Amino acid sequence: MMIEVNNIKKSFGDNDVLCGVTFNVDKGEIISVIGPSGSGKSTMLRSLIGLERVSDGTISIAGESFVSDGKYVREREMRHILSHTGMVFQHFNLFPHMSVRNNMTCAPVTNRLLTKAEATEKCEILLDKVGLLDKIDAMPSSLSGGQKQRVAIARALMTGPDILLFDEPTSALDPELTGEVLGVMKQLASEHMTMIVVTHEMGFARYISDRVIFMENGVIAVDGNPEEVIGNPSNKRLAEFLGAALNKE
Repeated sequence: MMIEVNNIKKSFGDNDVLCGVTFNVDKGEIISVIGPSGSGKSTMLRSLIGLERVSDGTISIAGESFVSDGKYVREREMRHILSHTGMVFQHFNLFPHMSVRNNMTCAPVTNRLLTKAEATEKCEILLDKVGLLDKIDAMPSSLSGGQKQRVAIARALMTGPDILLFDEPTSALDPELTGEVLGVMKQLASEHMTMIVVTHEMGFARYISDRVIFMENGVIAVDGNPEEVIGNPSNKRLAEFLGAALNKE
């Protein structure tokens, strides 16, 4: 089991955002997480990499828990456990003052995970993989949104993660650029990368996922295979959500 989440809870003041979320992810499994804004999708995803701290519950990555019953391990141990995981954000988060090369090599070299030569070699391999080797010395300001997101995916792969988390990776892109990014994600899926994708792209979720999770009001309301969840929804609130989402596509 690559990810085990048991009864995690999170509140912001009086607002309960996660109200006891439980699910597991097997190695190589692709999970799409859908649901209306404010349902807790992004908070749940961010909790899996320690960007949000839960108040209760347990999260384990590759068999090691970094939070148990709301109590976190020491920072050094947490960094070790989370080294299995990479994340791609909605708004790219590239450093605007650094070239593509430096954006990708800075962290692994600074953290002594790779030498400068090793990082440069891996950077070139990954940029070629996402079709952007010719942009290695470009500045982010010269790239389209789709290109920036493809660089962000390549950067997340620099440390060789076993798990990739995507937080609405195409929501800031127009349809043509969305296709570029989804193409890279489909390639990763074909290579059996373990992935959790928070997305509004229902067609992509139905096509690429092993399971689809529908969140509503801080809980998992539905968890099943794509044809059951998207193709033949039995939950009334899910059916309403899908009707509105599919009309936008």
